[in-house]
Amino acid sequence: MKAMNDFDVIVIGGGPAGCYAALTAAKKGLRVAVFEEHGAIGWPRHDPGWLMDCDFANSIISAVGKAVPWSRVKEYRVCHSESGDLIEKSTLGGYLIRRDLLEKEIAAQAVRAGAELHIKTRVERLVRKEGRVVGVETNSNVIPRAEGQIFICADGIRSAGNGFAVAEGLCDPGEVRPGLSYLLADADVSAGIIEHFLSSEPLLNYRCFFTHRQDACFLGIPSYAAFNELKKREDNVVSRKVKNAYPLEVCGYTRVSSAKYGKYFRNMFMHNLIFVGDASGGSGNIHGMIQGHFAGIVAASAIKENDVSEERLSEYQNLVLSTLGKAPFFWFSAREDFGSFNNWFHEFEEATKGIKAIELDYSK
Repeated sequence: MKAMNDFDVIVIGGGPAGCYAALTAAKKGLRVAVFEEHGAIGWPRHDPGWLMDCDFANSIISAVGKAVPWSRVKEYRVCHSESGDLIEKSTLGGYLIRRDLLEKEIAAQAVRAGAELHIKTRVERLVRKEGRVVGVETNSNVIPRAEGQIFICADGIRSAGNGFAVAEGLCDPGEVRPGLSYLLADADVSAGIIEHFLSSEPLLNYRCFFTHRQDACFLGIPSYAAFNELKKREDNVVSRKVKNAYPLEVCGYTRVSSAKYGKYFRNMFMHNLIFVGDASGGSGNIHGMIQGHFAGIVAASAIKENDVSEERLSEYQNLVLSTLGKAPFFWFSAREDFGSFNNWFHEFEEATKGIKAIELDYSK
């Protein structure tokens, strides 16, 4: 019998990748603990909740039904910021979903499957014995230390800044840049349409309106001052769209802009550590959840067969590279890498065909 603080799998971070890894591992009968440093799953909200079109996204939407608000993206449009002229469009826009609520649902199902969830609990240190990680130390008086066999690091973009990926020597420190994500009311946007604007001017370049419903959307912007500058201008379409808009919510986010997906990581695993989501050198909601799905599958198989070797855990990286690696999430170079967003969407849909969120179950 395992001791109270002795687990099969310990997940560091309760974002979409970490929560889905915990759900998959728990569904397969493992004893799982998730440590999340913030006071709520799904908060702070780091992105607009965009799910790229694929079988995994379709299965998530099918599973959650009306439990989480979502909308279908009918078109993904790319336009010139100044003129508004259409550059390209795609009908493979996927879905927009309340990511904070989706993460809570995934975490809740992981708990129902037997996982322990500890919020406001930050993992401070990995504990080693003879060079191998055997446990973690946290900032919590409730569970200051826990031991495990496999550790899934899902500590987000910070992993490449000052987190575990850097500490473990998987990557060099990346340049982490902050930004703000606004939920806007009364913006000039249309339901079912994502509008992505390009310009040679930095303030107008890559401004993207993720429209969850008529007049309401998410917009990423460098600062509050930049948002107010946009509102005052009249020389571009982006400004005209936010002229009458006001924020209902503002959240901070960060991104690593020094390298592409996986390029600044030498590996996505080492010893008995598996890195998922942003912590693996990747990005994107669906990409991260699929990685969590893969990590949970490989962890369960390795533990049940008593083979927690690097060779066995390499199966995880092979799964990632043979699927997601063909169309990784690097939004800022998608047109450069694939010729158009539409080509990228098609490549991703094909690369992940048949991978489904089978662990999500609302039948009970």
